[in-house]
Amino acid sequence: MSTRNRDSFGGADPEEVAERGSPVVFEKAGVLVLPRRRGSRIAYADIVHVARSESALAIGTARDTLVLRQRAFAGPEAMEALERALKARVGAESNGAMRLARIAELDAAAASRRPRAATLTFMAVCLLVFLFQWGDPFLTHVGVFAPGLFRSGEVWRLFTAHFLHDPLLFPIHLGLNLLCIGVIGLLVERVLGSGRTIVVMGFAAVGSAYGCWLAGYHQTLGASGVAAGLAGALLCIEFNGSRRLPVWWRIPRRVFVAAILAQAVLDYFVPFVAGAAHLGGFFAGYLVTRFFVSGAVLHRPPARLTQVAAAAVLLAVACSALAAAPLLRRDGRALESHGLRVLQSDFENARDDNTVAWVMVAESRPSELGAQVAAALAERAVAATDRRNPDLLDTLAEALFALGDVPGALIVIDEAIDLTGGERYFVEQRRRFMGERAPEDRPEAPEWPWRGSPRSTPNPFGPSEPGGSEGRTETFI
Repeated sequence: MSTRNRDSFGGADPEEVAERGSPVVFEKAGVLVLPRRRGSRIAYADIVHVARSESALAIGTARDTLVLRQRAFAGPEAMEALERALKARVGAESNGAMRLARIAELDAAAASRRPRAATLTFMAVCLLVFLFQWGDPFLTHVGVFAPGLFRSGEVWRLFTAHFLHDPLLFPIHLGLNLLCIGVIGLLVERVLGSGRTIVVMGFAAVGSAYGCWLAGYHQTLGASGVAAGLAGALLCIEFNGSRRLPVWWRIPRRVFVAAILAQAVLDYFVPFVAGAAHLGGFFAGYLVTRFFVSGAVLHRPPARLTQVAAAAVLLAVACSALAAAPLLRRDGRALESHGLRVLQSDFENARDDNTVAWVMVAESRPSELGAQVAAALAERAVAATDRRNPDLLDTLAEALFALGDVPGALIVIDEAIDLTGGERYFVEQRRRFMGERAPEDRPEAPEWPWRGSPRSTPNPFGPSEPGGSEGRTETFI
């Protein structure tokens, strides 16, 4: 033990000082953390970082981390004594000078300002998009990942779905996803940097969507496929770069693995959680990070290919938003093409059919072909619910009226009136079809919700109506 270390403790052996009032016992080859039932014996040769904060002292090894809270010590002086004693032991090893220099580098890295742009921007966009969903519920239908519509050419859904969340599960769905991304994403980004993290998020988005496709899900939305990819990236970093990570940047392996297993159990037993999306995102995040981790922990700048990949991800997200915009603007031609794709989809869903049909005839100016497509969608929705949903009947009547088939519209709206016992909205719709109100003077719909909500658009993922042919909708939680 050096004289300098003894002098810093008033001439006493620093190990003796450290043992007094702290939960450790120094041994020849390592330190034993008390109480003994914890079984935490750490070899000096395995220590890669020792760091102290106001509330805890953390010891990092190549395989794990151990955090000793302040309450386990007699006081702050005991924590400081243990930190110095451990560093002295590390310095006494054969390569001690090099290891102490590396600990100093890790201290400097932990104190430096690290990038957060990718994680914080993603979270901000999710919040902004959710506000737009409240203002325009049709956005949920337009952006959700639906494999059938993706295959038919609506490729923007590959990325847009990851920024959407289910309003009916607010604040749980959005809140949990943002919490996971905020915690895990910041841990990943301060190691990989913003560019590499963007690539991880992009691959995780694609991997989670591919998992949904393979699992046969009808519709999925939410950011937790990306969150799972970040978790995979963090696990890859821990397994392949732990020696060069500050201890405060790591999660104890037992805790981390237990959290992943708990999520897997949740995915298996909760029916509306898209477990395949999590699995696809997790493996995609892990695999792509395997290519990055060595350079990242050595603080090398991203390779040119990585920079191109990050730019490609951002461009793909921007192009996806632009591709979906015409539908959100209620462009007639875009709605007509979309309606045809929905009509030809290999999975029929009454809510989707009704939503698209209503938007086509009531929120845009459809061509004759567009009105025919809307009528076909509405007819399919009505047939799927055995003509027992007055809202779907109203959409069909509206489509027939747009086609100029007034007798047909009157027959259908009379069915809705009979089902609702003369609800005023449907009576006024009949008067409009009869010419007693102007064609543009659509009556104000009843406040949502009621037993048959006035439109399915505000609630595209709501409870099934009696006799409905509803699709299997999963959410990424």
